[in-house]
Amino acid sequence: MKILYCLTFLVLLNFPTSSSSMPENKGKKHFLNLFGTNRLDKQGRNHGRWKIYIGDVMVRNGRFRHGREVGKWRYYHMNGNLFMEEKYKRKLNYIPVTRYHENGNLARTGQARRIESGNIIKYFWFGEWQVYNSAGEYSHTELYENGNLVIGKL
Repeated sequence: MKILYCLTFLVLLNFPTSSSSMPENKGKKHFLNLFGTNRLDKQGRNHGRWKIYIGDVMVRNGRFRHGREVGKWRYYHMNGNLFMEEKYKRKLNYIPVTRYHENGNLARTGQARRIESGNIIKYFWFGEWQVYNSAGEYSHTELYENGNLVIGKL
């Protein structure tokens, strides 16, 4: 019976509540939850699911593990359409990246690398990137080295 009460309590903590007492929050749902978004670990590093908004538009969504991005990260245009996806995997020394046009069609695919040196984080594109026109059709391939475009069309 105690387990049932504990489970009920956890469910109630995750139940959305409406906070209409503040005019700027009128009608918005807020969650009282132990497993919420945008949390920090004990060292103050980003941890768990993070959703970043500009106004009412979500512009970034993904997970952190003790300050490092893990898994799939999605970035959005201000119109709400997907802008870019990155897939962080522990065993890969590169990040597969897919970018999209504002109309939702594929724009380019390739690889990026993230190198940390002390407090400095360097993120750059490298290798071959396939480029697509606004209709999502293949256009050409570009070659990058350390974030610099080496060859525009292959």
